[in-house]
Amino acid sequence: MKKTLCSLLLACACTGLAHGQRIQADGSVLFEYHAPHSAQVSLWLDGEKLPMASDKRCTFSVVVPPLSSDMHTYFFEADGIRVLDPGNARTVRDIDQQYNWFIVASGSAALYESTDVPHGEIRQVWYTTAGNRKRRMTVYLPPSYGTGKEYYPVLYLLHGSGGDELAWTELGRAAQIADNLTAQGKCKEMIIVMPNGNMYQDASPMYYYNEKNGKVKWSDRDTRLSGAFEEQFGEIMQYTERHFRTVTKKHSRAIAGLSMGGYHAMHISHYYNQLFDYIGLFSPAYSTSYDAATSNTPKAKLAFPSQKNTPRVYKNVEKDLKMQFKTAPALYYIAIGREDFLYPENEQFRALMDEQKYPYLYIETTGGHTWSNWRQYLADFLPRLF
Repeated sequence: MKKTLCSLLLACACTGLAHGQRIQADGSVLFEYHAPHSAQVSLWLDGEKLPMASDKRCTFSVVVPPLSSDMHTYFFEADGIRVLDPGNARTVRDIDQQYNWFIVASGSAALYESTDVPHGEIRQVWYTTAGNRKRRMTVYLPPSYGTGKEYYPVLYLLHGSGGDELAWTELGRAAQIADNLTAQGKCKEMIIVMPNGNMYQDASPMYYYNEKNGKVKWSDRDTRLSGAFEEQFGEIMQYTERHFRTVTKKHSRAIAGLSMGGYHAMHISHYYNQLFDYIGLFSPAYSTSYDAATSNTPKAKLAFPSQKNTPRVYKNVEKDLKMQFKTAPALYYIAIGREDFLYPENEQFRALMDEQKYPYLYIETTGGHTWSNWRQYLADFLPRLF
């Protein structure tokens, strides 16, 4: 190994540094990584591994064909070691990994850019639970919030499994999407509340790390689907309505979420069945049965159990849905990609809705369980609110 490395170093005339990614005139993207001490470097772009070739300056590079209009994430792998791009200061965390990112803004992803428009304000706030526990959430206040006395409608926007209260602002570009759509006159100004849906966390471990010995037991993680978040959601609403200028009426409240957040949004909206006039489910799970929730086949039965040990929020789902649609919400929005592993479960839920003749709007796209889809769904959902 040492001999191979020495030979490689001698063969390289390392006269300059080249790092980063650049969009070329034809739309293709050049990635470069200067690695004089590496024998092999690869690019991981949007989850796909691509080999890179080295030149005489020890710079590894690859050119990829024109990419879709979207926010793209990547990192390099040098001799099996994951490394970020030193030529790109833009980084983002997805679950427990860091990525570099860039935006191809030639189309719909222009909404994801920070543009020269009035910007809303992002606040990190702490609320106190009934058990005197401090928990954190992110709040987006619209551009005009700080300059007047107006009261605003509220969207409660929930993250997925592995995310936290930072996911929608960092990976979801929620603030930029709201700023740009508002400036274009396509959506109303609103407050967006993004809580942490992980009951084993007080806040994102990026900023507040209280997990014993840096480890979390899976039994703790399972509290995400225990009903506790749904049952305590009233505390989030109470804090929001006491501390911000909100319109506290059904027609001015919305709740939406992706994946696990869609699961939470669906169950919160039927549990508090007269509080939300707008519901958005992005690639959602539905069932409290792990067999049904993780199945890739339509054979798994969508299960809403009502056993003695079933949490209250999951006990009477169909009865609650009937109450919820007695006065139908202004919008019940379901969106999912055809390649999503939760697609069969969504088919079953829509069949239940159709059987009961409950009105809903269904959006089906290409792709799977990805942020690429969830950003699109948010951009489509916001203009439909209030």
